[in-house]
Amino acid sequence: MNHLEGTKTAARISASVAVGATHSHEIDTYGADYVSVDVVYSHFTAAAASYATVLKVQQSDTAGSGQVDVPGLSVVAGAGRTTGVGVNGAVARFNVDCRGKKRYLTVVTTPGQPAAVATVARLSKLEEMPTEKTAAGVDAFVSG
Repeated sequence: MNHLEGTKTAARISASVAVGATHSHEIDTYGADYVSVDVVYSHFTAAAASYATVLKVQQSDTAGSGQVDVPGLSVVAGAGRTTGVGVNGAVARFNVDCRGKKRYLTVVTTPGQPAAVATVARLSKLEEMPTEKTAAGVDAFVSG
């Protein structure tokens, strides 16, 4: 078995996040030891700007409330390469060891300019390996 077959995916897409607005994605890590989260930003329609003014991971024991920042899992405001007209956008990745963390992790970002934002989490080292699409968190499940 390919080790990526035994993972679960959780994704959230925001078609357009305005200046000063926030895209957040809460991920239930129950049964997973690790999660890798890609935060994908579309190119901007304005002049080049930093891809995010806020980019961090928070944690909580309760879904939807009580989130606090996870030390070491943030990107300094305005850091990173820029994106703009004609540029492919940007991707940031958080690789998180869930052991010792709270159950719910929330990725929070504010883009530097209006942009589409998607967060895609791949949970691994699961207690139970998914064998069909619903358990894997996807719409199609094909192995070959």
